[in-house]
Parts: sequence; structure tokens; C-alpha cells
Amino acid sequence: MSGKYRHLYLLLVLSGLVSWGCAKGVGKAVCGDGTCTAPTEDLANCPQDCTPAAECGNGDCEPGETADSCFADCDPALLCGNGEVDAGEHCDGANLDGMTCAGLSAGDGTLLCSTSCRFDLSSCSGTCVDQCSGEVYSRCNGNAVEECQRGANGCYQWLQTLDCAGAEQICDEADGSPGCADSCTDTCVSGSHRCFGNLSQDCATGANGCLQWNDATDCSATGLVCAFDGTTAVCEAPCTDACDSAGDGMCLVEVRHECVLGTAGCLEWQEDQDCTAIGRYCSGGECLCADACTAGQTRCNANVIQTCTTNTSGCRVWTDGTNCAATSQICNDASGTAVCATQCTSVCSSGQTQCSGALVQNCTLLGTGCWGWVDGVNCAATGKLCTNGACVCDNQCDPGDRSCMMIHYAYECVQDGNGCWDWGNEDFCMLSGQICLLGYCITP
Repeated sequence: MSGKYRHLYLLLVLSGLVSWGCAKGVGKAVCGDGTCTAPTEDLANCPQDCTPAAECGNGDCEPGETADSCFADCDPALLCGNGEVDAGEHCDGANLDGMTCAGLSAGDGTLLCSTSCRFDLSSCSGTCVDQCSGEVYSRCNGNAVEECQRGANGCYQWLQTLDCAGAEQICDEADGSPGCADSCTDTCVSGSHRCFGNLSQDCATGANGCLQWNDATDCSATGLVCAFDGTTAVCEAPCTDACDSAGDGMCLVEVRHECVLGTAGCLEWQEDQDCTAIGRYCSGGECLCADACTAGQTRCNANVIQTCTTNTSGCRVWTDGTNCAATSQICNDASGTAVCATQCTSVCSSGQTQCSGALVQNCTLLGTGCWGWVDGVNCAATGKLCTNGACVCDNQCDPGDRSCMMIHYAYECVQDGNGCWDWGNEDFCMLSGQICLLGYCITP
């Protein structure tokens, strides 16, 4: 090689080394990943990926071919039912690829294969635990991009969707969207821990050469869930909801408890408020007022006028107001409204009546705040008498009685317009040539 071209060659080599050093954690081809990556891999150094028999379009889904790289040969719809577990299939007919219910963390029983070549756990005795939440998101796992999908065991788990190493790249998720890139950025602090779904993860240098979250323990594999206490992530038994809906209330004696989402991921009761501390009582899951009165109501407390008001807790209570003693008066609430009144003596009680001649007098609350007699109905105006505080009839006869005035007039005892009994229905017997006998007109 001439000196001119030797210098050019060295310049290109140095340029490549500089480029290699600027990218942190550059990936490389991995033999056995199912992809023949040129020029690093060939039939000589990686025959399992670079088999000469793999020919797209020959109707056979061969090693090295997938539905993504050769859909014509590896169409899942065409392959399902051929008895072989092809790429993208869990099983095919009776071929379960050696898997069992226990192998899928689904207890005992008989593992079945659906018509779409997916595992059917309906005859397994147990249930599995999700690795991830089932939401549509992805992550970097080493140099592979994984998505949270429903897996072969029927639960959500991380499944590889892209191998960055096959393209001599690395997986980077610094911008929140995991994907293949030429370099990566640290995404966590070395030595920290967290729960990612039901995976316990530690922050350490990953296969991409950057600090990333690496799976430490798959809690779901043993039917457990991941719990983070703020420092460490541990596997523990799944919790169960202690209440139905967040925000619901419950009373425990006089303390209100509220249904909240706990740190373990389940709904639990948490102490919210001691109702007695705010002048209330707990009922039906709420702190309620024990109102002492009705809004606007007044009363006397000794000589102090109290008014019903709403306190800072929203409850109605008696509040002191005017002190009547300050004006040498007394508080009187006999009328239903508390007022300051001159001191006096009541001569009767509410509801009492008495007679004053023909007048009925009623016991009434006077302006002084005391009870006294006030004239009411005049019984004489209706032809009645006042007796024992009420107007009563001065009946002249009894119902059914009859009488004669001399022998000429016959009378009957009837009720007048005031409801009293008196003689009426006069009959002059002589007009018909008769006489009165025992209150009746008869022919002599």
C-alpha cells in the first residue's frame, strides 16, 4: 500500500474509533437471536441464524424467518393448525411445546390449546399474576424493546417486540419512548430500587452500557405482587380490597374512616376525622351535626337571651346575646321569643279562663312578659251565661218536652239559633176550636 493510501486508511480507522467511543454502550449482533445480521454474522460463524435453507416464499416457515421478516411463509393464520408450534404461536393442537399449567404459574389441571393457537387456562386450577398493568407502554430490557401484552398464561407480561442488538444498536428510553438508538442515556440512579408492575427492579449498568432498571425478581412468577416501601421493593402476597370505592366513608365509634388506595395497590380504610373534635357525631360514614336548636330560635338562659346560630363546624348551637340584667330587667321567653321585660308576677297560666260577669276572660301573655287576665267573649250577646270560664246555655226546657199556656196555646221544646233549648213552635189551639192539653191541641 502506498504511503498516500496508508495515511488515508489510518485516518478512516481513527475516525471509526472516535465514532465508536462517542456512543455510550453501542450494541452488537447476537448469534442465536433468529436474525442473520451481516456482515458480522454469516453461515460459517452463525449457522443457526444464517441457515441456507431459509428461503422466503417457499411456503415453509424456517429457522431465521418470522411473520415480520417473511409473512408469506410465516402467516400465523396459515400456520395455526399444522401441529407445529411456529413463530408467534403458544401451541398448536395437542402440541403444547412441553408447557403445563404449573409451568405457566396457573396451578394444576390440564393445559389446553385454543383454535387460535394460544394457551387456554380454563381447565387449570390456579390463576396467574400480572407482571405489568396491561396498559399500552413499553420498556428497555437490556438491548431489547418489550411491550406489556397479554401473555401465554393469560396474564399481562413483558414480551419482546424488537431486538436492537440485531441492528448493532442499543435500547434507549431516556425520552420516555423506548427504542433502538446508537447511544443511550442513564435513566436511574445506581443502587436505587423500584416496583415496575409486579417486577422488582434494581438500577445498575445494563447490557446497553447505561444505568437502567434491571429486573431483579419477577414476583408474579410465584403468585406474589411487588410492594415498594419508599426504599426497597419486595414480593408479598396479593392484597384484597377492604372497601368498595375510593371516597366511601365508614364510622368506627365516632371516628370517620375513608376508603383510599393503599400502598399495596388495594383499597383500604384509613382514619379520616374524629367527629367529636368538630362538635359532630359519626353516622352513615359522615360527620353529622347534632343541632341543639333551629335557626333563628331564641330562649332565655337565666337573664341572658340566647339565639340559635351556626358555628364554625356548620352545626347549630345556642349563642349568648343580650344580658337583660344589665338594664334591671328579666329575660322572658313565655311567648316563644325571648325578650327583656320589666319584672312582674303572673296571675294565671297559659290556657286558663275565668268569668267576669257575663265576660269570659283568657290568661294572656302581657307586654310586661307576665301572664294576666284579658276580656274575651261576652256570653250575654248570645243569650248565654258565663260559667267556669265558658259561655253556657240557660236552657228553659229539655228536648222533647211540650207544655200549654192556659188552654189556648201549645208549645214544644226546640233548639234556638245559639244552640240553647227553649219553648217554641207555638200553636194557637182556639183557631181550630180546640184546647191545649199536655202541650197538644185537642178537640174538647
